[in-house]
Amino acid sequence: MDGTGGDGGRDLYEYTPANELLLYEAKSFTGRMVSGRRSQVMDSLRSAARHQPDHWDLLVPIDPTPSEQRWFDSLRAEFPFVRSWRGRSWLDMQFAKHPDLVRYALQQTGDYILERIAEARAERDVLLNVPDYLDRVQVLHARAQEISPHYALRAEVDASGNSTVHVTPKGPGGHVPFNFNLTFRNSEVGGAEKRRMEEVMRCGGEVELTSDHLIEASVTAPAELGLGTLSLGGLRITSPREELSPPLSAQLAVRRDSGNPVVSLPLHFTQRDTGVAGSTLHGGDLNNFLGVRLRVDRGTRTCNLTFDVDLSSPSLPQNMLPVLRMIGSARPGRFLALTLAGRNQGRMTAQVTTDMTFGTLSPEEAMWWADAFEDLIRLQNRTGHYFAVPEDFTKRDALDVKEALSLIDGETVTLRAKSLSIEVTTSEALEQLAAGPQFRLEALSESLNFKIGDHEIDLGPGIETCTTDQVLNLKQARRELSRSGQATVHMSVSERFPVTRRLGTSLSSEAS
Repeated sequence: MDGTGGDGGRDLYEYTPANELLLYEAKSFTGRMVSGRRSQVMDSLRSAARHQPDHWDLLVPIDPTPSEQRWFDSLRAEFPFVRSWRGRSWLDMQFAKHPDLVRYALQQTGDYILERIAEARAERDVLLNVPDYLDRVQVLHARAQEISPHYALRAEVDASGNSTVHVTPKGPGGHVPFNFNLTFRNSEVGGAEKRRMEEVMRCGGEVELTSDHLIEASVTAPAELGLGTLSLGGLRITSPREELSPPLSAQLAVRRDSGNPVVSLPLHFTQRDTGVAGSTLHGGDLNNFLGVRLRVDRGTRTCNLTFDVDLSSPSLPQNMLPVLRMIGSARPGRFLALTLAGRNQGRMTAQVTTDMTFGTLSPEEAMWWADAFEDLIRLQNRTGHYFAVPEDFTKRDALDVKEALSLIDGETVTLRAKSLSIEVTTSEALEQLAAGPQFRLEALSESLNFKIGDHEIDLGPGIETCTTDQVLNLKQARRELSRSGQATVHMSVSERFPVTRRLGTSLSSEAS
């Protein structure tokens, strides 16, 4: 959490696979956990309680004494979600497992800069300055083009100092060919890359071969290049690529075995790679969330469709929804149908044999998120508040959206709360609460706000109803009331009567 303005008792937080909320409060205390520091921990706990966590851990570089441990364990009486004190020994153990973090924290950037300055001074007798470097590069580049009448040369040096020379024909014909001799490794990796190279040669694309794939690689080049028979450390094959203007339109659909469509998505192809026996089209959906590659082999009359999903770009939920529906609907036993330029005669159909997954996202999860985005769309339509899906949109946020929709529909929703805090200003009120056995309380709010990412959605006035069992901090509340004239009373919520929330302004007559 960015703690500017207060972190709400949660320096760090996460959701478990079981959708449990875990909060972590980090303190940089050293020495002992004295009373002032204990008060800070209590303040953090009260703030954390508003988020209704399942667990809360304290991270502090102090190993507790028996007395400090007893104090920490006693916090669970008031805050049942308190879990563990993560102290110095625990932190040391974690850092021992992650030496890369230690190196990162201790790295002296000044040393790095000095090393770069030393290297630059060592080169001073060769290059005077940047303009000198640019002049020499331009002269060398011009001379390189004079080496061969048939080929143009371009060199690149990467950050590791590895050099790559690009050799391309100067004209459409008349150039002397290169002859390559490649011996692939007799292994699964070598065989796969050989098939990949053959695919690129036939239908276009790019493949890079290294010593992991090859036993030997040599090239016999034109004499004017002075290469002779050169042994290669690696080889990258790239086919010509053209821009399609205008783009080629298409429609991708998932169909049942009966032929009825389940979901469809418009596509456009913007680039094409060309090989000796076919081509490869590159494109995606209109929002570029779904990347699509279509390889068409005219010789074998076959097609291959490959997908790549990227939902990281900010967008309205209605733009992401079709891609999630596509992932969730393309299940084994159904069919994918691709129609080029809207013509039935251009349709290609194949049965789905495996789930379409996105990272670790299964089809079932994709449909869950699609339903969640539909709820978010409906909430935005009902409130007139439109915004992109937040980067940190979680399953808990999706449940909040459902709760907001239920409230808008006039329903009463149940909240997950185990304790309640009440401000009292008189001893009579405090003793009445302490006498029990149960109180039913109703609180009227001028506005119920739901925070989704950085956006707050105001649903208008609302009422929360709670039935309490007992006071959890009676002694402390009495001392606080006597000292300052007011006190915060923490009370447990009745398990039989959970906290409820509804929209409206009319309090019931049953509250006490």
